[in-house]
Amino acid sequence: MRSALLVFTFTVLSVGASAQPLIFGRGIVNAASYMPAGLPAGSIARGSLFTMFGTRMGPATSPALAFPLATTLGGVSIQVTQGSTTVAAIPVFVSAAQINAIMPSNAPLGAVSVYVAFNGAKSPPAAARVVSDSFGIFSVDGGLGPGVIQNFVDQGNTPINSPNVAATPGQTVILYGTGLGAGLNPDNVAPQAGNLATKVEVFVGGQAAAVQYSGRSPCCSGLDQIVFQVPAAAPLGCWVPVQLRTSGTTVSNTVTMGLSADGSPCADSANALSAPLLAGQKIGLVGLLRTDVTEDVGLKKPGEVTTDASMVTFQQESPVGFAPFNAVLSLPPPGACTAYTARGDLFDGDPLAGGDDAGAKFLDAGAKLMLASPTDSRTIARLATKVRNFQHLGYTYTGSLVPSSLFLNPGSFTLSGAGGADIGSFQAPITIPAALTWSNRDQTSIIARSQGFSVNWSGAPDGQSVIIFGGGVDTPTNSSAVFVCVASTGSSSFTVPSEILGNIAPTRTNLLQSKGVVYVGALPTGNPATFSASGLDAGAIMSGTFIGKTVIFQ
Repeated sequence: MRSALLVFTFTVLSVGASAQPLIFGRGIVNAASYMPAGLPAGSIARGSLFTMFGTRMGPATSPALAFPLATTLGGVSIQVTQGSTTVAAIPVFVSAAQINAIMPSNAPLGAVSVYVAFNGAKSPPAAARVVSDSFGIFSVDGGLGPGVIQNFVDQGNTPINSPNVAATPGQTVILYGTGLGAGLNPDNVAPQAGNLATKVEVFVGGQAAAVQYSGRSPCCSGLDQIVFQVPAAAPLGCWVPVQLRTSGTTVSNTVTMGLSADGSPCADSANALSAPLLAGQKIGLVGLLRTDVTEDVGLKKPGEVTTDASMVTFQQESPVGFAPFNAVLSLPPPGACTAYTARGDLFDGDPLAGGDDAGAKFLDAGAKLMLASPTDSRTIARLATKVRNFQHLGYTYTGSLVPSSLFLNPGSFTLSGAGGADIGSFQAPITIPAALTWSNRDQTSIIARSQGFSVNWSGAPDGQSVIIFGGGVDTPTNSSAVFVCVASTGSSSFTVPSEILGNIAPTRTNLLQSKGVVYVGALPTGNPATFSASGLDAGAIMSGTFIGKTVIFQ
């Protein structure tokens, strides 16, 4: 009898536990940016739309909405608690795995606990931080890539901006996001139009834009719209970066927009694979990269770590939404910078948030490629289970007792592939040039994010684009922020602006809990070595050497 009672008790407890809603750890994010909670713009603003990821949180179908909005939707309710204060968030979309809701404009500021209740079962608490303002821009691909931006032609003609529907310098555009702060009227009723008190700055390709309106969109609670004029000096291109900064301190995620001189489809001469990508053609890209990094942060004795690596992708884009985007191929125009954020360690191969290349079909070009120099060779595996195949080809470091295995020395190489089901065989010559000289590398040690920093170099290979990239990883929160800048042709210096560094987490006092690094190098983005094969529309090989330095971000 006692045994039967124990079995019954454990069965009841198990059923109760399995039905309990659960919000995933660090699963509460801005509904537009998906910014990881460990980064500066990872907090949730009062009056903004936020997203919760979890399991067993709601019904299979989300009910329709109508004003006034209620604090319960489809049997789902949400509590936001700090100490003895509890307020109810307003759900606007509910499902088992995802909930979108409005953070109340009277939510307590600072660290809060969030609970979800569904059909009488309540979740354990999940942590979030509430702030006055922290903006996220909606995009085609989970916080990155082409932004949700309309070109204003007239009141009846506001097409969505894209590489094929580009805006022009001086044109008025409308951007959509969330996080400007508390609205002008209650969160549960149709929003009142009008500028909000939060100071707003917009940057297009690094140029400050004139803001004409920053407030709620009249259609939807929690949804903000920013009306601004594209700066006359904004660089032209297919993926011109756009950012927004609130209250002079908090920088949004970075999205892109298409810009051309006359509103025709964009052109991007600095990116050789832009046109094939936008046309949905079959693309092959092989990247060969040497990185030579001075590591001195947190070390008693500095050292040099040199790595040779490859990246291979064969793909055909099938755009998700209204425009394709590929972080490797969709570089900013010369003279501009872009930025990415993600959960995980982007310097250790973790993917970007939002599913970069979500619409791509990956093509079978064979299980391996062969890269040969006059004296040596390497096999580059290409596994069908990997989106992009990153592979180490060689490695050495200061004081190593293991012989150097470096391979990508300046000189001539041959790349060949036997082909596969989609792509035929090919062979192509490659020349890897000598590295440039990063003149002020030794002086680049502590970077004040609020001020930006400058890079100087000499000896860049002719016809190649100098690229400055880097960023930081906050290991306790498992979050990353990186930036990529393309210098203007013929230049010998570049200043990375403060807004591009805005979401890099400051280096922690315990240096082992942070990573910070900057790289400077050159790639033939506009005129790479090419190869052809049956089944392939465009094949490119980009090779180069990047000089790196570990840094502290303040």
